[in-house]
Amino acid sequence: MSGEDASSSLLPVLVEAWTEPQQPERPRWYTRAGRATGAGIWKALRGVGAAARSAWLAVDPDVRRDLSRYPVMTPFAVGPRSRPVVRRKDDGCRPIVFVHGLGGHPGNFLPIRTWLAVLGRRRTYSVGLTEAGLEAKAEQLRRYIHDVVEVNELGPDDRVDVVAHSMGGVVARLALLDVATSMRVATLVTMASPHGGTWAARWAGTRECFDLRPDSELMQALQAQLPWHGATRLACFWSPGDPVMQPASTASVEGARNHELPDCSHLDWLLKREVWRGVLRELSAG
Repeated sequence: MSGEDASSSLLPVLVEAWTEPQQPERPRWYTRAGRATGAGIWKALRGVGAAARSAWLAVDPDVRRDLSRYPVMTPFAVGPRSRPVVRRKDDGCRPIVFVHGLGGHPGNFLPIRTWLAVLGRRRTYSVGLTEAGLEAKAEQLRRYIHDVVEVNELGPDDRVDVVAHSMGGVVARLALLDVATSMRVATLVTMASPHGGTWAARWAGTRECFDLRPDSELMQALQAQLPWHGATRLACFWSPGDPVMQPASTASVEGARNHELPDCSHLDWLLKREVWRGVLRELSAG
């Protein structure tokens, strides 16, 4: 065999050895250990998943429903909390000022404001409460209402409407203790607002939560408004399915127009068209 023939016959062998290196054969115990480890990890993950599912199902259904709404609301909490009040074109109706709840954001009302805009109610505003304490927030709301009146050049007999969610309803009631402000608000609509305080506020120790407890001095002071009277018409929406209102009846007010919606969690008030239609009816009636 010539040198050229020998090199040509060795070439495929060398290429195969270079491209597909021989792997050492693993011991049987190594293979079995790997399979056992993988099976153990999978079994552990299945156990964790089953435990998590059991823990989730053990939570009260109303609480589960409320927690499931948070991912939906997250996109509406993006953006600045405070915007300047600008003049909006007169739509033939009173301006509406929306007031968010504890830990809320003015963007929470984007769904209902968009829905109202489609129906022609475009002169709407959403205040961002940035002050600490409910009384300071109430003063901030008073200034905001004053700015809405001034910017839109409302006459001395023209008024605005206020729609508030959760803590925002208590802030609005505090703001209405000022006579000048109450004379500027035609209708206050509250959705799941703890007018008598809520025991759920004991889960946190913030200044606002202390004020929102049923036995707080602030809640006792608001009792002077009851049964509801004054220049502002009050409508309250409440639900026995709201886990944050403890007791549920705290979201209603003696002497107000109280509406019970049976299947609303605490965030459903911001997302359900059934609620929006009820709010619009109250604003129109007022």
